[in-house]
Amino acid sequence: MRFPRTTRVLRGQWDAIPFLCVLFPLAFFLLFHQYLVLPRGTLVELPVGGGIRLDPALPRVVVAVDALGRVYFENQFVGEVDLAKRFSERRAQSRELPVVVIQADRRVAHGALVRVGEIARAAGLNRVFFVARPQP
Repeated sequence: MRFPRTTRVLRGQWDAIPFLCVLFPLAFFLLFHQYLVLPRGTLVELPVGGGIRLDPALPRVVVAVDALGRVYFENQFVGEVDLAKRFSERRAQSRELPVVVIQADRRVAHGALVRVGEIARAAGLNRVFFVARPQP
Protein backbone atom coordinates (compact mmCIF):
# COMPACT_ATOMS: atom_id res chain seq x y z
CA MET A 1 0.00 0.00 0.00
CA ARG A 2 1.35 3.37 -0.94
CA PHE A 3 0.71 6.50 1.09
CA PRO A 4 0.64 9.81 -0.71
CA ARG A 5 3.26 12.35 0.44
CA THR A 6 2.03 15.91 0.68
CA THR A 7 4.97 17.42 2.56
CA ARG A 8 7.60 19.16 0.50
CA VAL A 9 10.65 19.97 2.60
CA LEU A 10 12.47 23.21 1.81
CA ARG A 11 10.16 24.09 -1.04
CA GLY A 12 8.13 27.18 -0.78
CA GLN A 13 8.44 30.41 1.18
CA TRP A 14 10.88 30.47 4.12
CA ASP A 15 9.34 31.44 7.48
CA ALA A 16 11.67 33.50 9.73
CA ILE A 17 9.60 33.37 12.91
CA PRO A 18 10.63 29.88 14.12
CA PHE A 19 14.23 30.71 13.31
CA LEU A 20 14.11 33.94 15.34
CA CYS A 21 12.34 32.20 18.25
CA VAL A 22 15.40 29.99 18.59
CA LEU A 23 18.03 32.61 17.75
CA PHE A 24 17.02 35.35 20.24
CA PRO A 25 16.94 33.19 23.41
CA LEU A 26 20.19 31.55 22.32
CA ALA A 27 21.84 34.95 21.81
CA PHE A 28 20.51 36.15 25.19
CA PHE A 29 21.98 33.20 27.08
CA LEU A 30 25.30 33.40 25.23
CA LEU A 31 25.70 37.11 25.97
CA PHE A 32 24.47 37.20 29.57
CA HIS A 33 25.32 33.76 30.98
CA GLN A 34 27.96 35.16 33.32
CA TYR A 35 25.43 37.51 34.92
CA LEU A 36 22.64 34.97 35.32
CA VAL A 37 24.45 32.70 37.78
CA LEU A 38 26.39 34.23 40.65
CA PRO A 39 29.73 32.66 41.50
CA ARG A 40 29.90 30.62 44.68
CA GLY A 41 31.76 31.96 47.66
CA THR A 42 32.74 35.40 48.82
CA LEU A 43 35.65 37.65 48.05
CA VAL A 44 38.22 38.20 50.79
CA GLU A 45 41.00 40.66 49.95
CA LEU A 46 43.87 40.01 52.31
CA PRO A 47 45.97 43.01 53.36
CA VAL A 48 49.56 43.25 52.16
CA GLY A 49 52.23 42.70 54.77
CA GLY A 50 54.97 40.47 56.03
CA GLY A 51 54.76 38.07 58.86
CA ILE A 52 55.93 34.86 60.37
CA ARG A 53 55.69 31.47 58.76
CA LEU A 54 53.78 28.77 60.58
CA ASP A 55 55.03 25.23 60.82
CA PRO A 56 53.07 23.18 58.25
CA ALA A 57 52.91 20.23 60.63
CA LEU A 58 50.79 22.16 63.15
CA PRO A 59 47.05 21.46 63.04
CA ARG A 60 45.14 24.51 61.86
CA VAL A 61 41.65 25.88 62.09
CA VAL A 62 41.06 28.37 59.28
CA VAL A 63 38.42 31.07 59.68
CA ALA A 64 37.63 33.72 57.06
CA VAL A 65 36.01 37.09 57.78
CA ASP A 66 34.65 39.12 54.88
CA ALA A 67 34.31 42.91 54.61
CA LEU A 68 30.85 42.87 56.21
CA GLY A 69 32.10 40.98 59.27
CA ARG A 70 30.51 37.64 58.36
CA VAL A 71 32.49 34.65 59.63
CA TYR A 72 33.13 31.54 57.51
CA PHE A 73 34.35 28.28 59.02
CA GLU A 74 35.27 25.54 56.51
CA ASN A 75 33.78 27.65 53.70
CA GLN A 76 30.39 27.86 55.41
CA PHE A 77 28.78 30.88 57.01
CA VAL A 78 28.50 30.41 60.78
CA GLY A 79 27.18 32.49 63.65
CA GLU A 80 29.00 33.16 66.91
CA VAL A 81 27.35 30.32 68.85
CA ASP A 82 28.00 27.79 66.10
CA LEU A 83 31.58 29.04 65.75
CA ALA A 84 32.23 28.43 69.44
CA LYS A 85 30.85 24.89 69.12
CA ARG A 86 33.03 24.13 66.13
CA PHE A 87 36.13 25.50 67.85
CA SER A 88 35.43 23.25 70.84
CA GLU A 89 34.89 20.23 68.59
CA ARG A 90 38.18 20.85 66.79
CA ARG A 91 40.03 21.19 70.07
CA ALA A 92 38.57 17.91 71.31
CA GLN A 93 39.41 16.07 68.05
CA SER A 94 43.05 17.12 67.88
CA ARG A 95 45.78 15.67 70.10
CA GLU A 96 47.84 18.83 69.72
CA LEU A 97 46.36 22.28 70.31
CA PRO A 98 45.37 23.67 66.88
CA VAL A 99 46.36 27.11 65.64
CA VAL A 100 43.55 29.47 64.63
CA VAL A 101 44.35 31.19 61.33
CA ILE A 102 42.11 34.16 60.54
CA GLN A 103 41.88 35.27 56.93
CA ALA A 104 40.40 38.72 57.34
CA ASP A 105 39.44 41.10 54.56
CA ARG A 106 41.41 44.33 54.57
CA ARG A 107 38.21 46.37 55.05
CA VAL A 108 36.80 44.43 58.00
CA ALA A 109 36.22 46.30 61.26
CA HIS A 110 38.71 45.61 64.03
CA GLY A 111 35.92 44.74 66.46
CA ALA A 112 34.83 41.74 64.36
CA LEU A 113 38.38 40.34 64.45
CA VAL A 114 38.65 40.83 68.19
CA ARG A 115 35.33 39.03 68.66
CA VAL A 116 36.52 36.00 66.64
CA GLY A 117 39.72 35.92 68.72
CA GLU A 118 37.70 36.05 71.94
CA ILE A 119 35.52 33.15 70.79
CA ALA A 120 38.63 31.11 69.97
CA ARG A 121 40.21 31.85 73.35
CA ALA A 122 36.97 30.96 75.15
CA ALA A 123 37.06 27.58 73.39
CA GLY A 124 40.62 26.99 74.63
CA LEU A 125 42.49 27.90 71.44
CA ASN A 126 45.13 30.38 72.58
CA ARG A 127 47.22 30.72 69.42
CA VAL A 128 45.50 33.04 66.93
CA PHE A 129 47.27 34.33 63.80
CA PHE A 130 46.20 36.68 61.02
CA VAL A 131 47.05 35.96 57.39
CA ALA A 132 48.37 38.61 55.00
CA ARG A 133 49.53 38.56 51.39
CA PRO A 134 53.31 38.68 51.02
CA GLN A 135 54.81 41.98 49.92
CA PRO A 136 55.65 42.13 46.20
